[in-house]
Amino acid sequence: MFTLIIEDKYGAIVDEYSFEDGEFVIGRSQSGDIVLAADNVSRRHARLFTLDGRCYIEDLKAANGVWLNGKRIYNVTELPRSAQVRIGDFYLHIEGAAFARPMGPSTYARLVPVHGGNESFELNRATTLIGRGKDCTLVINDPSVSRIHTKITQDDDGRVVVEDLRSSNGTYVNERRVDVQDLRHGDRVRFGTVGFGFQVEGEEMPVEAPQGDWAPEEAPAGPGGFRAAAPISSYGEDYPSYYDGPKPAARASVLPQMAAVAVIVLAITGLVVIVGFAYDRWISPAISARRVAQQESVRKVTEARDAEVLQRQRDKRMKRYEQLLERGREAMNGRQWDKAEQAYKEARRLDPTESTPTQALNRISGEKKAGARFVKAEAAFAKKSYGEAIRQHQLIPKSSVYRADADAALKAIAGVLELDGDAACRVDDSVTCKARYSLALSTKFASQELEDKYAALLKSAAAPPPKPPSKRRRRRRSR
Repeated sequence: MFTLIIEDKYGAIVDEYSFEDGEFVIGRSQSGDIVLAADNVSRRHARLFTLDGRCYIEDLKAANGVWLNGKRIYNVTELPRSAQVRIGDFYLHIEGAAFARPMGPSTYARLVPVHGGNESFELNRATTLIGRGKDCTLVINDPSVSRIHTKITQDDDGRVVVEDLRSSNGTYVNERRVDVQDLRHGDRVRFGTVGFGFQVEGEEMPVEAPQGDWAPEEAPAGPGGFRAAAPISSYGEDYPSYYDGPKPAARASVLPQMAAVAVIVLAITGLVVIVGFAYDRWISPAISARRVAQQESVRKVTEARDAEVLQRQRDKRMKRYEQLLERGREAMNGRQWDKAEQAYKEARRLDPTESTPTQALNRISGEKKAGARFVKAEAAFAKKSYGEAIRQHQLIPKSSVYRADADAALKAIAGVLELDGDAACRVDDSVTCKARYSLALSTKFASQELEDKYAALLKSAAAPPPKPPSKRRRRRRSR
């Protein structure tokens, strides 16, 4: 039975697989047997398979390669004991029956806490994971211990190896930081700031402290970034005496020290008083005067800048105002009343005190009404409603630009009505003739000839009709 443990680059266990034999494709593709979701993992990165109870791995020509114990491999390679395989940002640890040492009922080795605890941990497995994570074999709830901190492996020959798994605060054997180290009976092993004693069953702990190269080094950084040498309480009373600090010196008299402190306090007090008096007498008034001068200077500069800004804004507004007036005049000359009205309204918003935009807007309003009347008159004339056309034209004010057009239209209407009246008179339709002449005269643009015709028509209508001949005359004529 083989066990595959997959860790990410932060040391967290991502997944765990158990298998006896078979072949597994590892890669980013979801169709693979073991999926590692990362950009630096190829779709088909590596092949893991078993043969005759041993485990092998093959690089499937991946871009970032397969690394075994820090070295890149290119061919099919058998996985040795405690093999660490790196694929992209993931680390694979493979343990199995081919690596394990058959353990009997007795305990081969143990880790004994050195902080005075009574509980010890029995190393009765081929591989023991130590860390703060719940998936570890030995769980140590301490901030200085990483989630997957260290691995301890045992072989059939009784060799015990401790291997640091890229922990933050390191793994120490006899106060030396190590990556991979064989353990011997009596060694002191520390994970972060948590210490243990390594004991092999059947052997006794050494009574003398090691000398020379075993002197303790500086402890790793703990929580908050502080560094401190390991305290004595972390190792118990049975461990080396070089952790003991120097003995305290004999207590001396404190009177001289107290007198010196009193003198220093009096000197500081006097200095504070002198400095305070000098500040109130000279420094504070000078600072106040300088502050007032700076404020006055800043005020003048600010006022000048504001005046300049206002003048620029005023000039810009006046330039815009003149442009709008010119645009409005051009639009009025072209009888574009809506465009002219918009220009003059915007000009009035820029300068409400000026009367020119208001006067122009009043005129535009009148011209728009006159233009509407002219349009109505033209429509009535097209329908031969001559009376309505004459009335609408005559309502247009004399000051309007449409007045000249209206007069021309009235003159044309008078000519048309005169022609219609002449035609009616020729067929002895005196009623129609009289009505047409009357409408033509109402335009005030009829000719003198039309006035004479209308007067003659009225005169003939006012004369009495001729008397019919008597009966006697008719008889005489018949004879």
